[in-house]
Amino acid sequence: MTDTMSLMQIAATITVLGGAYLTIRKIARDAEKSKEHQAAVILQSAKEEDSLIKAKLEARIELVRVELANIKLNVDKDLNHFKESHEMEIEMLGKKVEEIRAEFRSSHSQLVELLTKIVNRRD
Repeated sequence: MTDTMSLMQIAATITVLGGAYLTIRKIARDAEKSKEHQAAVILQSAKEEDSLIKAKLEARIELVRVELANIKLNVDKDLNHFKESHEMEIEMLGKKVEEIRAEFRSSHSQLVELLTKIVNRRD
């Protein structure tokens, strides 16, 4: 009987230790699953934040492209305006030069006539 009782005590101790081992193993497995789940949640959150930042940056890049196109258009307009103004000023200066040449010719002709008259009177 003593042997049976000793055997039962050993069996009970083994059962308790086995149950404790299984419980600790289950807790460790659950903790690992929880860590994996938390890591997956953090990864998903990071991916969503990354996508949001990427979308914001792409929108900003598109805005900069539009602004650059507007600036280019305005610079082209300004350059064309300056070119037209410059051409008009050159044309006006050309006309003034021709007027001055015509005046100079006229004055020269009048001066030559006057000098001719003076020389003719002396003779």
